[in-house]
Amino acid sequence: MNRRRLLQSGTVAFVGMLPMFGTACAALSASPEQDTDPYMAAFYYAFPLYELARIEQERTGAVNGQPGQLNVLAHRSRLLDHTSMMVTAPNNDTFYSSCFFELSGGPVELIVPSSTDRYFSVAFMQAFTDVFAYVGTRATQGQGGRFWIVGPDWHGLAPDGVRVIQAPSYDVWMLVRTLVDGPDDVEAATAFQHRFSVIEPSGRPPARGFSVAAVDARDPVNFLSLVNEVIARNPGRPGIFARAEGFSALGIGVDGLPAQEVLDRWRDAISTGLAELQRAFRFRDDVVDGWSYTREGVGDFHENDHLRATVALGGMAALTPDEAMYFHVHFGPDGQLLSGIDNYRWRVPPGGVPVDAFWSLSMYRVTPEGRYFFVENPINRYSIGDRTPGLIVEPDGSMEILIQHARPEGPMAANWLPSPAGPMRLGLRAYLPRPELRDRSWLVPPLRRVG
Repeated sequence: MNRRRLLQSGTVAFVGMLPMFGTACAALSASPEQDTDPYMAAFYYAFPLYELARIEQERTGAVNGQPGQLNVLAHRSRLLDHTSMMVTAPNNDTFYSSCFFELSGGPVELIVPSSTDRYFSVAFMQAFTDVFAYVGTRATQGQGGRFWIVGPDWHGLAPDGVRVIQAPSYDVWMLVRTLVDGPDDVEAATAFQHRFSVIEPSGRPPARGFSVAAVDARDPVNFLSLVNEVIARNPGRPGIFARAEGFSALGIGVDGLPAQEVLDRWRDAISTGLAELQRAFRFRDDVVDGWSYTREGVGDFHENDHLRATVALGGMAALTPDEAMYFHVHFGPDGQLLSGIDNYRWRVPPGGVPVDAFWSLSMYRVTPEGRYFFVENPINRYSIGDRTPGLIVEPDGSMEILIQHARPEGPMAANWLPSPAGPMRLGLRAYLPRPELRDRSWLVPPLRRVG
């Protein structure tokens, strides 16, 4: 009996959901504060640990030492619409399935169906939120099978026919995306989605719940206590975990709490750091023709703690750019914030957005708090893309998308993406982007204001 092949994500270069399912983001390069203020550097390092643990507790109930729903697969089998307010910037393209693994007790088995005609991806994130492995359309050419998800110190043998995915931390979040080709495909997509399953072997020790509950990230006692519990759940780990030693004087990766004057400094650092991350998520510096581009490093952040923390705040569960790319636009061609008061056109050139899976353009209204939700409209259209039926395509293969609040007149109404009456934001998702999109030899076309 041979040890099965370890599946890695390959070259992980390049977000979504907030806080559970959904959208991804582009982000700024590291803030100067990361290098000049040790408390800011420590905050950017630690915040992803806190945020992932918070989401894990919220979704599984694994608090007070109880296992809750750890190692249990949860399916969401509906397409989100304007009534969906749980997450900001939702997607209308895929179903999601989610599982938070706790691997200290040994392997957990994952069953994945195979499909060569329906896009799917299974992404695995370690405790710091970096993606470390994939299964799916790209990574395994659509082939599923039996997998053992194991912790970093597991050295056993898997049964014949079982492939091993070894995690770099004992806490792992798995997020499955299953493509849905519109309302008529919901039944078939649901049937495919429910062929995924997670099996906890009998006799395995119960999963470890958290003893510290995520109550308030702004409270330095709660923040440090939960961060240090996550680090303690992964003892002796190299790499990013080992870097905690560099922040030990500030109370990271140690037993107990630091002195009160250190906690007071933490309170200021957390408040400042959260404000900076919100700014970084909302105002990105990597903009071409009005579109914010995802920067290299999202999904596999290495030592760019500021970028990792920015995505943890605004685009948790980011995919790497070999799997998906995301683009956002807030401003029109004149530099003014987008608004449904105006009409816009977006011309997709012949051949469409260069992808090997699918692309979609989503419309969001912007709330006063800066959150993004789908727009209620008379045709129940929340996004438009290469799978939208009935679109009018020009003889040369190009396509004009009409972005406006009022329904257009004439046959071009088929290409209407309804906008809100007020502030709005557009998001372009591109799954399995081709090289010309990734290296920017193909640029996202700019918006054009009309009328």
